[in-house]
Amino acid sequence: MSDQFQHVMVLTSIILGLGITNLLLGLSAAIERFTETSRPLRFSWATAFWLAYLFLLMVLFWWWEFRLVEILKHWTLWNYFLIISYAVVLFLMVALLIPKDWDRVDDLNEYFLAKRRWFYSVLALSQVIDLMDSYMKGGLPYIRGTGILTWGMNLVGIVVAAVGFRSPRIRTHSTMAIVFFLWAVIIGFDVSPLLHL
Repeated sequence: MSDQFQHVMVLTSIILGLGITNLLLGLSAAIERFTETSRPLRFSWATAFWLAYLFLLMVLFWWWEFRLVEILKHWTLWNYFLIISYAVVLFLMVALLIPKDWDRVDDLNEYFLAKRRWFYSVLALSQVIDLMDSYMKGGLPYIRGTGILTWGMNLVGIVVAAVGFRSPRIRTHSTMAIVFFLWAVIIGFDVSPLLHL
Protein backbone atom coordinates (compact mmCIF):
# COMPACT_ATOMS: atom_id res chain seq x y z
CA MET A 1 0.00 0.00 0.00
CA SER A 2 1.47 3.37 -0.97
CA ASP A 3 2.47 5.92 1.65
CA GLN A 4 0.65 8.62 -0.34
CA PHE A 5 -2.60 6.67 -0.22
CA GLN A 6 -2.27 6.07 3.53
CA HIS A 7 -1.56 9.78 4.05
CA VAL A 8 -4.70 10.81 2.14
CA MET A 9 -6.93 8.22 3.76
CA VAL A 10 -5.92 9.14 7.31
CA LEU A 11 -7.44 12.61 7.02
CA THR A 12 -10.38 11.28 5.01
CA SER A 13 -11.07 8.65 7.67
CA ILE A 14 -10.94 11.27 10.43
CA ILE A 15 -13.49 13.47 8.64
CA LEU A 16 -15.77 10.51 7.89
CA GLY A 17 -15.38 9.34 11.48
CA LEU A 18 -16.46 12.75 12.73
CA GLY A 19 -19.49 12.60 10.44
CA ILE A 20 -20.49 9.16 11.68
CA THR A 21 -19.87 10.24 15.30
CA ASN A 22 -22.04 13.33 14.81
CA LEU A 23 -24.78 11.17 13.29
CA LEU A 24 -24.71 8.62 16.12
CA LEU A 25 -24.62 11.30 18.83
CA GLY A 26 -27.57 12.99 17.12
CA LEU A 27 -29.43 9.69 17.06
CA SER A 28 -28.83 9.13 20.77
CA ALA A 29 -29.94 12.72 21.56
CA ALA A 30 -33.10 12.19 19.49
CA ILE A 31 -33.87 8.96 21.35
CA GLU A 32 -33.43 10.80 24.63
CA ARG A 33 -35.83 13.52 23.47
CA PHE A 34 -38.37 10.95 22.24
CA THR A 35 -38.49 9.40 25.69
CA GLU A 36 -39.16 12.71 27.44
CA THR A 37 -42.81 12.88 28.37
CA SER A 38 -42.91 16.63 29.09
CA ARG A 39 -41.69 17.75 25.64
CA PRO A 40 -41.81 14.93 23.10
CA LEU A 41 -39.98 15.34 19.82
CA ARG A 42 -41.97 15.03 16.58
CA PHE A 43 -40.38 12.43 14.29
CA SER A 44 -39.38 13.18 10.69
CA TRP A 45 -39.19 10.48 8.01
CA ALA A 46 -37.25 12.86 5.79
CA THR A 47 -34.56 13.39 8.42
CA ALA A 48 -34.43 9.70 9.34
CA PHE A 49 -33.99 8.46 5.77
CA TRP A 50 -31.56 11.18 4.72
CA LEU A 51 -29.44 10.30 7.76
CA ALA A 52 -29.68 6.58 6.93
CA TYR A 53 -28.62 7.42 3.36
CA LEU A 54 -25.69 9.49 4.61
CA PHE A 55 -24.53 6.82 7.04
CA LEU A 56 -24.56 4.25 4.26
CA LEU A 57 -22.88 6.66 1.84
CA MET A 58 -20.06 7.48 4.28
CA VAL A 59 -19.37 3.79 4.82
CA LEU A 60 -19.55 3.04 1.09
CA PHE A 61 -17.39 6.06 0.24
CA TRP A 62 -14.63 4.75 2.47
CA TRP A 63 -15.04 1.30 0.88
CA TRP A 64 -14.93 2.63 -2.70
CA GLU A 65 -11.98 4.93 -2.09
CA PHE A 66 -9.87 1.99 -0.94
CA ARG A 67 -9.65 1.02 -4.63
CA LEU A 68 -7.61 4.17 -5.26
CA VAL A 69 -4.54 2.34 -3.99
CA GLU A 70 -4.61 0.33 -7.23
CA ILE A 71 -6.01 3.02 -9.54
CA LEU A 72 -3.93 6.11 -8.70
CA LYS A 73 -0.21 5.47 -8.73
CA HIS A 74 0.76 9.17 -8.52
CA TRP A 75 -1.15 11.56 -6.31
CA THR A 76 -1.54 15.25 -7.05
CA LEU A 77 -2.82 18.03 -4.82
CA TRP A 78 -5.97 18.03 -6.98
CA ASN A 79 -6.65 14.31 -6.23
CA TYR A 80 -6.03 14.90 -2.54
CA PHE A 81 -8.26 17.98 -2.42
CA LEU A 82 -11.08 16.20 -4.26
CA ILE A 83 -11.14 13.23 -1.87
CA ILE A 84 -11.01 15.48 1.20
CA SER A 85 -13.72 17.75 -0.25
CA TYR A 86 -16.02 14.77 -0.71
CA ALA A 87 -15.55 13.72 2.92
CA VAL A 88 -16.15 17.30 4.11
CA VAL A 89 -19.36 17.57 2.08
CA LEU A 90 -20.66 14.31 3.59
CA PHE A 91 -19.86 15.62 7.06
CA LEU A 92 -21.65 18.92 6.32
CA MET A 93 -24.83 17.16 5.19
CA VAL A 94 -24.95 15.25 8.48
CA ALA A 95 -24.26 18.45 10.45
CA LEU A 96 -27.13 20.22 8.69
CA LEU A 97 -29.60 17.48 9.61
CA ILE A 98 -28.65 17.17 13.30
CA PRO A 99 -29.78 19.99 15.62
CA LYS A 100 -27.03 21.52 17.72
CA ASP A 101 -29.41 22.62 20.46
CA TRP A 102 -32.03 19.92 21.01
CA ASP A 103 -33.85 22.05 23.61
CA ARG A 104 -34.92 24.48 20.88
CA VAL A 105 -36.31 21.76 18.56
CA ASP A 106 -39.72 20.15 19.07
CA ASP A 107 -40.50 19.14 15.48
CA LEU A 108 -37.87 17.56 13.24
CA ASN A 109 -40.03 18.20 10.15
CA GLU A 110 -39.96 21.95 10.83
CA TYR A 111 -36.23 21.79 11.52
CA PHE A 112 -35.60 19.94 8.25
CA LEU A 113 -37.69 22.38 6.23
CA ALA A 114 -35.84 25.32 7.79
CA LYS A 115 -32.46 23.81 6.77
CA ARG A 116 -33.55 22.26 3.47
CA ARG A 117 -32.03 24.87 1.17
CA TRP A 118 -28.61 24.44 2.72
CA PHE A 119 -28.96 20.67 2.80
CA TYR A 120 -29.98 20.34 -0.86
CA SER A 121 -27.31 22.79 -2.00
CA VAL A 122 -24.67 20.62 -0.34
CA LEU A 123 -26.36 17.47 -1.72
CA ALA A 124 -26.07 18.88 -5.27
CA LEU A 125 -22.40 19.66 -4.62
CA SER A 126 -21.87 16.08 -3.39
CA GLN A 127 -23.32 14.69 -6.63
CA VAL A 128 -20.97 16.85 -8.71
CA ILE A 129 -17.97 15.84 -6.57
CA ASP A 130 -18.98 12.18 -6.88
CA LEU A 131 -18.95 12.46 -10.68
CA MET A 132 -15.54 14.17 -10.51
CA ASP A 133 -14.30 11.40 -8.21
CA SER A 134 -15.47 8.78 -10.69
CA TYR A 135 -13.84 10.69 -13.55
CA MET A 136 -10.57 10.81 -11.59
CA LYS A 137 -10.65 7.01 -11.34
CA GLY A 138 -10.75 6.42 -15.09
CA GLY A 139 -12.48 9.13 -17.09
CA LEU A 140 -15.69 8.65 -19.06
CA PRO A 141 -15.08 4.92 -19.70
CA TYR A 142 -14.95 4.35 -15.94
CA ILE A 143 -18.15 6.37 -15.37
CA ARG A 144 -19.99 4.45 -18.12
CA GLY A 145 -18.61 1.19 -16.73
CA THR A 146 -20.13 1.83 -13.30
CA GLY A 147 -23.56 1.45 -14.87
CA ILE A 148 -26.66 3.56 -15.15
CA LEU A 149 -27.66 2.87 -11.54
CA THR A 150 -24.52 4.60 -10.31
CA TRP A 151 -24.07 7.58 -12.62
CA GLY A 152 -27.83 7.91 -12.98
CA MET A 153 -28.03 8.52 -9.25
CA ASN A 154 -25.75 11.54 -9.67
CA LEU A 155 -27.95 13.04 -12.37
CA VAL A 156 -31.15 12.30 -10.46
CA GLY A 157 -29.48 13.66 -7.32
CA ILE A 158 -29.02 17.06 -8.94
CA VAL A 159 -32.71 17.10 -9.94
CA VAL A 160 -33.71 15.97 -6.42
CA ALA A 161 -31.61 18.80 -4.98
CA ALA A 162 -33.39 21.34 -7.19
CA VAL A 163 -36.84 19.99 -6.24
CA GLY A 164 -35.93 19.80 -2.55
CA PHE A 165 -34.52 23.32 -2.56
CA ARG A 166 -37.88 24.69 -3.72
CA SER A 167 -40.47 22.36 -2.19
CA PRO A 168 -42.02 23.22 1.20
CA ARG A 169 -43.88 19.87 1.35
CA ILE A 170 -42.42 17.43 3.86
CA ARG A 171 -43.93 14.44 2.04
CA THR A 172 -41.91 15.31 -1.05
CA HIS A 173 -38.72 15.35 1.03
CA SER A 174 -39.62 12.10 2.79
CA THR A 175 -40.32 10.34 -0.51
CA MET A 176 -37.06 11.53 -2.06
CA ALA A 177 -35.10 10.47 1.03
CA ILE A 178 -36.64 6.97 1.05
CA VAL A 179 -35.97 6.49 -2.69
CA PHE A 180 -32.38 7.74 -2.36
CA PHE A 181 -31.71 5.45 0.61
CA LEU A 182 -33.09 2.39 -1.20
CA TRP A 183 -31.14 3.31 -4.33
CA ALA A 184 -27.93 3.58 -2.28
CA VAL A 185 -28.62 0.16 -0.73
CA ILE A 186 -28.99 -1.37 -4.20
CA ILE A 187 -25.82 0.29 -5.48
CA GLY A 188 -23.88 -0.47 -2.32
CA PHE A 189 -24.67 -4.15 -2.11
CA ASP A 190 -25.23 -5.06 -5.74
CA VAL A 191 -22.95 -2.87 -7.82
CA SER A 192 -20.06 -2.22 -5.40
CA PRO A 193 -16.68 -3.52 -6.47
CA LEU A 194 -14.98 -6.28 -4.55
CA LEU A 195 -11.69 -5.48 -2.90
CA HIS A 196 -9.21 -7.90 -4.42
CA LEU A 197 -6.09 -7.67 -2.33
